[in-house]
Amino acid sequence: MLMAGVALMVAACEKELSTVAEEGAVNFDIDLKAQTRAVNGGDFTPEILKVRIYREDGELIRRYTSMEEIPAPLYLVAGNYSVLVEAGDKEQTAFVDPADEAQLQQLLCYRGEQPFTVAAHTTSNIAVKCPTLNTKTSVTFDTTSTENENSLLEGVEIQLAAMNTTAASVADFEADLTAQEAPALGFEGTATGYFLLPEGVTTIAWAFSATHPEDGAIEKVGKIENVESGKGYKLTFVYSKSPDGLMTIQVLVDDTVDEIENGFDFKPQPEITGEGINNAAVNLYQSGSTVTLVCESINDLEQLTLGGVAFLKDGAVVEGAIPGLTATVVNSTKVEFTLDSSFFASVAGAYPTLEFGMTDTGGDYQQKLKFVKTGLNSAATTYDLWANTASFEAVVTDAAQSVVVRYRRQGAAEWAETTLTAAGNMTYTGVSTAVWSESTNVNGHTIYTPDTTKSIFANATYEYQLVVDGVAGDTATLQTTTTQTIPYATLEDTSLSCWGSSNESAPFWGSGNNTYKSSLCVQSSYAGQQGSYCAKLESSETLGMLAAGNIFTGTFTMSGFSGTVGFGVKYDWLARPSALKVKVWHNIGNVTTTKYATEIAEGDPDQAVIQAVVIDWSTRHNVTSGSATPTGVWSPENGADASASGKVIGYGVVYPTGQTAGDQMVELEIPIVWYDKVTKPSGNYTLIVSSATSRYGDYMNGCNSNVMYIDDYRWAY
Repeated sequence: MLMAGVALMVAACEKELSTVAEEGAVNFDIDLKAQTRAVNGGDFTPEILKVRIYREDGELIRRYTSMEEIPAPLYLVAGNYSVLVEAGDKEQTAFVDPADEAQLQQLLCYRGEQPFTVAAHTTSNIAVKCPTLNTKTSVTFDTTSTENENSLLEGVEIQLAAMNTTAASVADFEADLTAQEAPALGFEGTATGYFLLPEGVTTIAWAFSATHPEDGAIEKVGKIENVESGKGYKLTFVYSKSPDGLMTIQVLVDDTVDEIENGFDFKPQPEITGEGINNAAVNLYQSGSTVTLVCESINDLEQLTLGGVAFLKDGAVVEGAIPGLTATVVNSTKVEFTLDSSFFASVAGAYPTLEFGMTDTGGDYQQKLKFVKTGLNSAATTYDLWANTASFEAVVTDAAQSVVVRYRRQGAAEWAETTLTAAGNMTYTGVSTAVWSESTNVNGHTIYTPDTTKSIFANATYEYQLVVDGVAGDTATLQTTTTQTIPYATLEDTSLSCWGSSNESAPFWGSGNNTYKSSLCVQSSYAGQQGSYCAKLESSETLGMLAAGNIFTGTFTMSGFSGTVGFGVKYDWLARPSALKVKVWHNIGNVTTTKYATEIAEGDPDQAVIQAVVIDWSTRHNVTSGSATPTGVWSPENGADASASGKVIGYGVVYPTGQTAGDQMVELEIPIVWYDKVTKPSGNYTLIVSSATSRYGDYMNGCNSNVMYIDDYRWAY
């Protein structure tokens, strides 16, 4: 007899333990034994496994489909139970013996049931015996023997089928096979196969057909009756020219098998399941539907939570604990609950993961269910802080005519919108558009100003919402950040070039004429500054020659009585700023000195200047002034081509006058406008920040007593 199955040790030991009153525990030690050719046994985990535990009255109290979800030991209320174990793929009703032993282990099916008793305050080891369900059939058609004429036959076809039949011919056999859709295998010679007998079938029928060079067609049918699951049957086909039909069939029951033993542990725990719900995959939630779930445990359920909120506590439903969730206690070990459309509408995101907590009298457990639903995929949202755009992604599970994301900076009154287009697999994508207003500057050049409430800027929070066919739905927030700062902008570093006389190769901040007038830019302090220091810029006059206090990004060199400023530093732009912020206090008087003519004359109110310029230059731009008419003087307000060194991309500039109210620094925000809305600077020199006590200091025109304290340069977004 073919011995194939799963052996489990019988109640091997008991040990005393401390548990809740009237509870005990069990460990299931299940060993699979698979009939096969002679092979060495080894542990393996069935790919398909079903374990069910029943109370004595037949009520199902636990079911499992994998080993990972089963804890040990299993605590149960003292009493009588039974465990049913099924392993293997029952869809494989017939298959040819694979060459790979590991594959055979997975193809074979096993089934066993074992009653057991749980005694209070003890742990018992329980054994289950699960015989293999497959019936092995070995076909032998020997063409090498000299004792028969098998070798003369051509086109040999041997068919086996697990079916009840009265067929008297091959044609009848094939008709019954088609009608019953029975498990079947076909062979051309010696081979082995396996069958799972359909319910009510105890017959393996066979049909033999071949062609003899002299006798023509050879056909014969027959059957093996009273076939049993787990046994092996061997069919030997022999052809000879005998008066009784030319074909001898020998059928043997194979009593010799080899077994391989394989073990796995059974560890039951609470489980949440539902019709159409796959615990290992992402489940589609269709808009407007209701999801019905059930939590079952082998022990009494005490508490169930979703997202940390209890909807079952002390075995009783907590009504209204979670909007959209309705629960019903079926019995002490089973709770049914539904999640309606209002619940899913309240769950943000296209791919929500529901995290459940389960507590029974055996312990605490967790389980996650993953869904995909109509909503925003916030994890796929990205942004470009120079282009000032965001890329959005959403999932829409139903057919839609219009899919839109609307967005705005937090606190803004109006929304901007971007239309999403289908990208396949229920996914829609789209990129927002930066919003700009157009105007002209004081010199008549076209400039653009971004709308920071509808364009995506750094260091801001944006709210956005999915709108499908005009109906607003899922919402999310987008927080943008940048590490972009202005180097040494707090002016705390005592070693900066701008404080000294050597600015020929200033790494960032420089100052002009400090060789001759050290008071033009000094590290100082003033009320309201950021930190311990700020810059003090102070004008000076010698023999009718005005030197404006100044600090800028670039270099300064002297040649005779003339000095040259090389404007521009390399700066890695990470995000487009909307403004430059500084802290400043100033006292700007009337013009006292006018060496070279400008639009401001002696006695007029003087103007200081603070500016930031976004440039894309190949070389620094030089401005020379001193004993002769200045050269290279330029202003970013003169247009994108104001300098031959390259393009001006954008700028912000103010011209402070008079005296700051009060005796503390105030914060000044200088908006930046743009000639170019697209280009991100990549040249050798990409930034200028410059401050001076006189706007026309290059012309030696201004007030000789101007003073300005300035500190904490930084970008606003």
